[in-house]
Amino acid sequence: MTVSSATGGVETRGATDSRPYIDVRDVGMSFASKSDDVIIIDGLSFTVADGEFCSIVGPSGCGKSTALRIIDGLTPPTSGEVRVGARTVTGPSLDVGFVFQQYNLLPWRTVAGNVALSLESIGTPKKDRPGKAREWLDVVGLGHVADYYPSQISGGMQQRVGLARALALEPRVLLMDEPFGAVDAQTRLLMQEQLLQIWEQRACTVVFVTHDIEEALYLSDRVLVMAAKPGRMVADIEVSFPRPRAMSVRSDPGFVRMKDEIWDLLHPGHGA
Repeated sequence: MTVSSATGGVETRGATDSRPYIDVRDVGMSFASKSDDVIIIDGLSFTVADGEFCSIVGPSGCGKSTALRIIDGLTPPTSGEVRVGARTVTGPSLDVGFVFQQYNLLPWRTVAGNVALSLESIGTPKKDRPGKAREWLDVVGLGHVADYYPSQISGGMQQRVGLARALALEPRVLLMDEPFGAVDAQTRLLMQEQLLQIWEQRACTVVFVTHDIEEALYLSDRVLVMAAKPGRMVADIEVSFPRPRAMSVRSDPGFVRMKDEIWDLLHPGHGA
């Protein structure tokens, strides 16, 4: 495990990568209130290598979700720059897929129809969309509910439809904002395993936001730890457990130690 941390700022391992695919450079985000400027993110810098699975953890209000929206181009930063591949991010791009915390499915469209939204956006011929949509639903194990409506399937299934819709873009980058936060514990574990299988097969670059430290460690090559007020990076942790990972890694003493160390970073002094 590699941990980089410093009082008042961080020199992250990712920031020294020679060929980053995602490059977040000194990003700031603030808005004006009646009395003063409110700083959401201050001087956020990190990189993610091509094909890497990177998670961001941190307390509520530290700017994790805002950082994802800035990377995607949905929210312009107040300062700094984000590059994805060879381009500077100025708006959303079809090479980046986004899986939101809320399912955001259109209730009047079938499950397959929701996945077909992505196929429409990339210009897939209309006659090919139903078959392609079912293929992507098969990837997430939902081909059998293609003709159902969102109200007819469970929350966990709806989230997997959202994942299939993002994957249908065949993106180089997949951004995921607490995608499993609203499902039950058993479904969450199953979805984590399925996500790893898909990632290992597709080899896309993933930035995954979560409040769950164990989830972050199980899924990731690196875990970035943020602090709030203002949102900033306080540690960059390399997760060196070999892949593919079994569920049993969660009980490994090294895994437990890393989990405790991240908890200490998020809640300094809790054990004093």
